[in-house]
Amino acid sequence: MLWNGAFNLMEDTEGLTGFKSVHADDILFFCVQQNQIVAHTLEKQYFTGWDSLDRLWRAVKASDPRYYRTDRVYIVNLSKVVLLDQEWCKLYFGDDSTSKHCYVARSRLLEVKQRMKLISDGMPYS
Repeated sequence: MLWNGAFNLMEDTEGLTGFKSVHADDILFFCVQQNQIVAHTLEKQYFTGWDSLDRLWRAVKASDPRYYRTDRVYIVNLSKVVLLDQEWCKLYFGDDSTSKHCYVARSRLLEVKQRMKLISDGMPYS
Protein backbone atom coordinates (compact mmCIF):
# COMPACT_ATOMS: atom_id res chain seq x y z
CA MET A 1 0.00 0.00 0.00
CA LEU A 2 1.35 3.43 -0.91
CA TRP A 3 1.59 6.08 1.78
CA ASN A 4 0.05 9.46 0.95
CA GLY A 5 2.53 11.38 3.13
CA ALA A 6 0.03 12.27 5.87
CA PHE A 7 -0.52 11.06 9.40
CA ASN A 8 -4.00 10.68 10.86
CA LEU A 9 -3.74 12.34 14.25
CA MET A 10 -6.05 13.47 17.05
CA GLU A 11 -6.27 16.92 18.63
CA ASP A 12 -7.28 15.48 22.01
CA THR A 13 -6.03 12.46 23.95
CA GLU A 14 -9.33 10.58 23.75
CA GLY A 15 -9.97 11.16 20.05
CA LEU A 16 -13.31 12.85 20.75
CA THR A 17 -12.82 15.32 17.91
CA GLY A 18 -11.90 12.58 15.44
CA PHE A 19 -8.88 12.39 13.21
CA LYS A 20 -7.13 15.19 11.40
CA SER A 21 -4.81 14.53 8.49
CA VAL A 22 -1.43 16.23 9.08
CA HIS A 23 1.16 16.07 6.31
CA ALA A 24 4.60 14.70 7.17
CA ASP A 25 6.15 17.99 6.00
CA ASP A 26 4.36 19.82 8.83
CA ILE A 27 5.55 17.56 11.64
CA LEU A 28 8.71 18.60 13.46
CA PHE A 29 9.02 15.58 15.71
CA PHE A 30 7.25 12.81 17.59
CA CYS A 31 7.95 12.24 21.26
CA VAL A 32 6.73 10.31 24.26
CA GLN A 33 4.91 12.54 26.77
CA GLN A 34 3.08 11.11 29.77
CA ASN A 35 2.87 7.64 28.18
CA GLN A 36 1.43 9.02 24.94
CA ILE A 37 3.10 9.54 21.59
CA VAL A 38 2.69 13.15 20.55
CA ALA A 39 3.38 14.76 17.16
CA HIS A 40 4.60 18.36 17.29
CA THR A 41 4.14 20.97 14.55
CA LEU A 42 5.19 24.61 14.85
CA GLU A 43 1.74 25.63 16.08
CA LYS A 44 0.18 22.56 17.72
CA GLN A 45 0.64 19.14 19.15
CA TYR A 46 -1.39 16.11 18.15
CA PHE A 47 -1.87 12.69 19.69
CA THR A 48 -1.03 9.70 17.52
CA GLY A 49 -2.95 6.92 19.22
CA TRP A 50 0.12 4.69 18.81
CA ASP A 51 1.08 2.75 21.92
CA SER A 52 4.75 2.22 21.06
CA LEU A 53 7.37 4.61 19.74
CA ASP A 54 9.26 1.56 18.45
CA ARG A 55 6.34 0.56 16.23
CA LEU A 56 5.86 4.11 14.98
CA TRP A 57 9.58 4.33 14.25
CA ARG A 58 9.54 1.13 12.18
CA ALA A 59 6.64 2.45 10.09
CA VAL A 60 8.06 5.97 9.67
CA LYS A 61 11.59 4.93 8.72
CA ALA A 62 10.19 2.64 6.03
CA SER A 63 8.09 5.50 4.63
CA ASP A 64 10.02 8.78 4.98
CA PRO A 65 13.83 8.92 5.23
CA ARG A 66 13.82 12.52 6.52
CA TYR A 67 12.81 11.16 9.90
CA TYR A 68 15.39 9.79 12.32
CA ARG A 69 15.21 8.45 15.85
CA THR A 70 17.53 10.85 17.66
CA ASP A 71 16.91 9.56 21.16
CA ARG A 72 14.87 6.88 22.89
CA VAL A 73 11.90 9.28 23.15
CA TYR A 74 12.22 11.32 19.90
CA ILE A 75 11.67 10.72 16.20
CA VAL A 76 12.66 13.91 14.37
CA ASN A 77 11.98 15.32 10.91
CA LEU A 78 15.60 16.36 10.28
CA SER A 79 14.60 18.53 7.31
CA LYS A 80 12.87 20.89 9.77
CA VAL A 81 15.86 21.43 12.10
CA VAL A 82 17.18 24.99 11.94
CA LEU A 83 19.86 24.93 14.67
CA LEU A 84 21.92 22.18 16.28
CA ASP A 85 23.40 22.85 19.72
CA GLN A 86 26.18 20.28 19.92
CA GLU A 87 27.14 21.15 23.50
CA TRP A 88 23.66 20.47 24.90
CA CYS A 89 22.61 18.00 22.16
CA LYS A 90 19.51 20.01 21.28
CA LEU A 91 17.79 20.43 17.93
CA TYR A 92 15.92 23.71 17.41
CA PHE A 93 13.15 24.30 14.90
CA GLY A 94 13.54 28.09 14.87
CA ASP A 95 16.33 30.65 14.74
CA ASP A 96 16.98 30.97 18.47
CA SER A 97 17.11 29.09 21.75
CA THR A 98 13.53 30.05 22.64
CA SER A 99 12.09 28.14 19.67
CA LYS A 100 10.56 24.67 19.86
CA HIS A 101 13.25 22.06 20.41
CA CYS A 102 13.99 18.42 21.16
CA TYR A 103 17.03 16.38 22.08
CA VAL A 104 19.48 14.06 20.39
CA ALA A 105 21.46 11.37 22.19
CA ARG A 106 25.15 12.26 22.29
CA SER A 107 25.90 8.83 20.78
CA ARG A 108 23.77 9.73 17.73
CA LEU A 109 25.02 13.29 17.28
CA LEU A 110 27.49 12.50 14.48
CA GLU A 111 24.89 10.47 12.54
CA VAL A 112 22.34 13.29 12.93
CA LYS A 113 24.84 15.87 11.63
CA GLN A 114 25.67 13.68 8.63
CA ARG A 115 22.01 13.09 7.79
CA MET A 116 21.21 16.80 8.14
CA LYS A 117 24.05 17.64 5.76
CA LEU A 118 22.77 15.16 3.17
CA ILE A 119 19.27 16.64 3.47
CA SER A 120 20.51 20.24 3.13
CA ASP A 121 22.63 19.27 0.11
CA GLY A 122 19.57 17.72 -1.51
CA MET A 123 21.25 14.33 -1.78
CA PRO A 124 19.43 11.03 -1.44
CA TYR A 125 19.47 9.57 2.05
CA SER A 126 18.42 6.25 3.42
